[in-house]
Amino acid sequence: MKIARVFSAVFGAIGAVLMAGTLILCLVSLDAPVKLQEPPAQAEARCEEMMQALIQGDFAAASAVMYGQPDLGADTAPAGEAGARVWEAFCDSIAYEFIGECYALDSGIYRDVSITALEIASVTENLNDYAHDLLTQRVEAAEDMTELYDADNNFREELISQVLQEALEQALREDAKTVTRDVTLKLIQRDGQWWVVPDQALLQTISG
Repeated sequence: MKIARVFSAVFGAIGAVLMAGTLILCLVSLDAPVKLQEPPAQAEARCEEMMQALIQGDFAAASAVMYGQPDLGADTAPAGEAGARVWEAFCDSIAYEFIGECYALDSGIYRDVSITALEIASVTENLNDYAHDLLTQRVEAAEDMTELYDADNNFREELISQVLQEALEQALREDAKTVTRDVTLKLIQRDGQWWVVPDQALLQTISG
């Protein structure tokens, strides 16, 4: 009987210690971040799919994997040749690098990505100066004023277009800078699929 009471006391003490340890662990873990046993492969694939579409300039495909399929301007042609050239340069400049895998917070699944793209303001900042200098050179070098002016004594439209294109290429060569922004992608699962939730930070980064 004494042995039985001893074993009972020992196991009772062990049980009390385990209960106390469990309680402490629960209290300590209240504020701990949610951990994923394994990053959802489909969610990570969605992030890859969207970013690959963006660097290929396929904004319609990028929108297709975003929740709500927002209008990213894929169907809106840039104004004029200069606008088209700037947009082409912007799309060609897009690059990205994921910062780790997907992770979970109380509010959902997320993945961090660093996105680099052309800073369009750096191209347009000196554009007028370049155009003015190029136009002055054309005037000084011209032997026949009809090459420069139309019947109303205004600069010919084709001349202005050529000068603007040359000025733009000069700005792209000499002034173009890129900017890198860290963006947190939020993912949600709806109808058996994962979607990237387009927030303001992401839309501003990819809008140019």
